[in-house]
Amino acid sequence: MARTGNNIYKRKDGRYEGRVLIGKTCRRKPRYVYVYARTLKEVKRKMEEIRENGITEKEKGTDISMQAAAEEWLRRMQENWKPTTCGMYRSVVSHYVIPLLGDYAVTEIGKELFEEFARDLDGYSQKQSLSERYKKYICSIVRQIMDYTENAYQLEKKGPPVPAFRVPRQAAQLPPKQDLLRLRQYLLEHLEEDTCLGILVAMNTGIRIGELCALQWGDFDLESGELVIRRNLQRVRSEDGTDKGQKDAAGKTRVCMQMPKTTSSIRVIPLADGLSDILRAFRRPPEKYLISGKKKAWSEARTLQYRFSAILKKCGIQPFHFHLLRHAFASQCVELGCDIKSLSEILGHSSVQITMNIYVHSSTKQKKELMNLVCRLDEKEQKTDSGIVNDAI
Repeated sequence: MARTGNNIYKRKDGRYEGRVLIGKTCRRKPRYVYVYARTLKEVKRKMEEIRENGITEKEKGTDISMQAAAEEWLRRMQENWKPTTCGMYRSVVSHYVIPLLGDYAVTEIGKELFEEFARDLDGYSQKQSLSERYKKYICSIVRQIMDYTENAYQLEKKGPPVPAFRVPRQAAQLPPKQDLLRLRQYLLEHLEEDTCLGILVAMNTGIRIGELCALQWGDFDLESGELVIRRNLQRVRSEDGTDKGQKDAAGKTRVCMQMPKTTSSIRVIPLADGLSDILRAFRRPPEKYLISGKKKAWSEARTLQYRFSAILKKCGIQPFHFHLLRHAFASQCVELGCDIKSLSEILGHSSVQITMNIYVHSSTKQKKELMNLVCRLDEKEQKTDSGIVNDAI
């Protein structure tokens, strides 16, 4: 931009940009309000008006700190989020955004500062290091706060994009098939235990652990052989004593029943005939939870994970996370020829691409069969070419 006066610049789009010094940041750096106009005279008038009367509510956006912006963003937007999402955002803001960027004005955060923040995350973390995926997630929240502030205060100066991260795409290491068969056999032999019955349902439907914990017998239509997923039970951070839900002893978290992960997650899943027969044999009243707790009517996710680990130990199976049952279910469906669109709807994904990228894993056997097909095709073509040459001779 060409300079045309004291803190006045002419932009490439033909407009004039004026900067008015209004104080210093908490880091003792100059803090400016930016004004724009089509003529030099008009931009000078706006600058003089700010010097005489102070900044307007709209212009405060150029002076708002990242801490104030983040707190306003959380306060104004929390009604649009599920409790789990809100808890995650609050945690990131309090642990990373405010300590590292809170003293800066939102308009001060440029490309260089944003990239410096991304690099500093590892050193600031209480853990040894953060994954590239989590650092990208933290930076995307910073970008959301900036987007909110830019729109709320109609800022013309836009912040930088999220820094680039090398996020590795790793397929989940599925449990060996023999381990899954051993687990299934154990569950079938202990169906009188509601935990075993619930895990068997998860193995045959691919539902999430929070969805399983929220299941009641009324969610099953065993006459038509269908299961309706309409709730998700999760433990979330509790900000104060006004939150509703079951708190733990320290009052830091609470268990809440909420909507499933996305609108696509509210779905009807057809049940295999054999599974329907098993469920009919152990049917309980509609209001009862499929898996009960010792003190509550329901069992929360971390309790179910503990029970699941204990079952794996009894079976002599190497420990793995409950969520891998969902991965294994999806991969098995693909191996058996299930079309991806149907599988995506069963899993409750918003798009087929998510199913392909995250949950569908080709087995070594499938890859080898594919390579053999290519080799056989190669041999067939060679024989055909050889026959044509012989005929020509």
